[in-house]
Amino acid sequence: MKRGLVVIVILSLALVAFSCSTEGAFVPMASQGSKTVEDTTKYVKEAKPYITITATPTVEQLLNAILEVPEVSNSTKTTINYVLDLLPELEGWLAGIPAETWQAIDEIMGNVTEFETVSNATSFLQGRVDSHQYDGYEWLPEALDFGIDLLKAGENTVYNPEWFPYTEDPLVGFNVSELWKEGLEGGIAGAVGATLAGIALDTYALRIGGVVGAVDYSVADLISQLSDWW
Repeated sequence: MKRGLVVIVILSLALVAFSCSTEGAFVPMASQGSKTVEDTTKYVKEAKPYITITATPTVEQLLNAILEVPEVSNSTKTTINYVLDLLPELEGWLAGIPAETWQAIDEIMGNVTEFETVSNATSFLQGRVDSHQYDGYEWLPEALDFGIDLLKAGENTVYNPEWFPYTEDPLVGFNVSELWKEGLEGGIAGAVGATLAGIALDTYALRIGGVVGAVDYSVADLISQLSDWW
């Protein structure tokens, strides 16, 4: 059972995606420069005793397991707690997205499915933003910007199939490309839905919703991909 890899991937989603700054806004963790891959590796060693789930876990169970690790930083725990607190709201946020916006998101993700690298996907997304093709869909262009930032934040680590945890302890059939595509879809949808729901000031709502959606979609995909290993 590859529990160490499970922990490192999920913890890395929290570390490289988004964290909460002292001003209360979600900002890219990579820009803070406070966490490294070495930190993450240390957390994995500490986390193994806390991953004791025998059945297929939920997103909430796996995130709660990380909170039990004493070595995990307060900033990471803050991010995870925000996600856990708001996960029950995600379904409601997504339900408030207009049908035509969902169709646009489905169109975007249908195109992204063709890409195997993050750099190709970010170039595609940036082209769609620059074309103003989706300006008529409320908050969708801003959500695409969020998705671009999310992918860039994890491009060299959790979304890179050559990242050393993947190559040193590989899982047969595990597809990193599927992981970042699910995270991207969840991030875009969550960002739009939370902002339309008015859960906070516009920019904050977009980033908060994006974080919650990205973590939920990508961790759920991770569990699905690793279901044979539990």
